[in-house]
Amino acid sequence: MSKIAIISQPDQGVFIDLGGCSNLQEALEHLSSTLQSSNKFWKGSKVILGMGSLKLSNDKAAQVLAIAKGVGVFPEEIYAKEEKTRAAFTDCGVKVSDVKPMNLPKVNLEIPKDQIPEAEAEAENAGGKSVVNSVSLVELEHDSLEHDSMEESDIELQEKLPESKDGTAEDTASQIQKLPQVLYIKQTLRSGQTVSHKGDLVIVGDVNPGAEIMAEGDITVWGSLRGIAHAGIGGNIEAEIRALNLQPIQIRIAHAIARAPDRKRVTYANGSGPETARIFEGKIRITKNKFD
Repeated sequence: MSKIAIISQPDQGVFIDLGGCSNLQEALEHLSSTLQSSNKFWKGSKVILGMGSLKLSNDKAAQVLAIAKGVGVFPEEIYAKEEKTRAAFTDCGVKVSDVKPMNLPKVNLEIPKDQIPEAEAEAENAGGKSVVNSVSLVELEHDSLEHDSMEESDIELQEKLPESKDGTAEDTASQIQKLPQVLYIKQTLRSGQTVSHKGDLVIVGDVNPGAEIMAEGDITVWGSLRGIAHAGIGGNIEAEIRALNLQPIQIRIAHAIARAPDRKRVTYANGSGPETARIFEGKIRITKNKFD
């Protein structure tokens, strides 16, 4: 179980689950780090805190609330299994519940963990040309990707917007609201931390080994992705995963899965640059992004 999980659903708010922490001190450290690193995001959001099986007195409950309120977060509800903890937060004037409001999405892998194929990686042959090593099952390829111009992107967006009954484009503002909502987190995720969002997910920071990020839409990491990333949960094969440094332990898009190839760990300085992973012809393919 993750030490801390952030589960976001636009229609229900954000659930910060600290139930995986073994003691209050660990929970407070994770809560403080999470809230302070993305304090602008949390302000104005409906936040529910999960205390799991932690037993808290009135003083300890007040300490948890003080950390949250210190960055402008006022939890609307506290989820706790222990009656003592619920009573403590009730005395602090906060709504409590013993019913977990949200859960991490359940992912069923069709490929056994020990049989997940190695992703494809570029290598150079004797002539100095790039070649791709062949693998079975899920494949991961590297190509070059030229970015579309702004004009082309606008046309593509207009084509995706549905039309009203009279054949004209519906109100732009209402259409924007129907687009996937974005969860923006400015934080480096450590081992044991999980983030799940019902929409597009943006992480400004690194995703270290042992951390996991999931989204029904796209995933963008403005940093190094070295943990596990799963985009397109629910079967969205149009979802993409992109990062400045794409070196995941495991990558999943919809129902496709692959593990990272065995290659030397690189840094921003000697890395290949921003890359995007998407499904192409039924396989996961990674493309190198080029900017003019």
